[in-house]
Amino acid sequence: MSLSRLQTATDILKQRTRAYEAQAYQAHRGMALGDAGASQPLALGASAVDHCLEGGLVCGGLHEVRSALARDIGAAAGFALGLAARALEADRSGRSGVVWVSDPATRVDGGGLFPAGLTQYGLDPSSMTIVEPGDLQGAMWAADEAAGCNGLAALIFQIKGNPARFDITATRRLMMRARGSGVLALILRQSGEEEASAAATRWRVNTEMSGADDSLERGVGAMRLSLTLERNRAGRTGQWLLAWNPKVRSFNHAAPHPASNRVSGANPPAHSLDRLPAPANRRDSSGQMGQVLDRRQDFGRVS
Repeated sequence: MSLSRLQTATDILKQRTRAYEAQAYQAHRGMALGDAGASQPLALGASAVDHCLEGGLVCGGLHEVRSALARDIGAAAGFALGLAARALEADRSGRSGVVWVSDPATRVDGGGLFPAGLTQYGLDPSSMTIVEPGDLQGAMWAADEAAGCNGLAALIFQIKGNPARFDITATRRLMMRARGSGVLALILRQSGEEEASAAATRWRVNTEMSGADDSLERGVGAMRLSLTLERNRAGRTGQWLLAWNPKVRSFNHAAPHPASNRVSGANPPAHSLDRLPAPANRRDSSGQMGQVLDRRQDFGRVS
């Protein structure tokens, strides 16, 4: 990236963050924003998950969402976007806007955001600031700047794998910036393994088969994902099968797809739908989280 283009991207990002801060100030003039720890937890909508989290995710902190395989990045991105949509819906001091920062290595096999897919999560593409720096160092800087923006609802920082530069010190710095501003900061780790970080929770997302459409025969129904809470500072973990409900912009518990039992020839499992055991053999399927990522579309980007 040339020096002139880098300066232009820097100016645009600063203007966006100042605009978000101004909106928050106008909404609550004369009132302190307060510490992030005093804010209400962000509920996902699925009762068992929220109970495990003691009400929901802590805003003003750092959380990690990862997909072990590149083919599951659509489901992981869908989960992160669902959380961002929930953060926008919540009444949190007039906060607005979502900043999506991506490591350039993620674009090779992860693609980019698709505007029509964003609408499934109740997100207006114009409310999102897409930042695509030329290297990981620039992406880390942009994520730190966005995490410190008081008027921002959520930050999603997409990285690939486990780069050595993005170590526990870098995640701790990101966590401290988010704690001071109250931003919901999410690390979206594509094709990444478990590693130590300052994140309060770490989630692994796998793609699952969608259900049937209630209004269209043989149509594709609600988007589903297998969600595993691998790490939780509150102590409790678990695994659930969830579906995104675009009408109410919330996650719901979902029943297993009937085809998964027919293919394996096994009897239906005798366990609660609120908490599912890890599947013995995962099957890949396409399009289960909707078309959130698309390689062909570019919009609203800061390059």
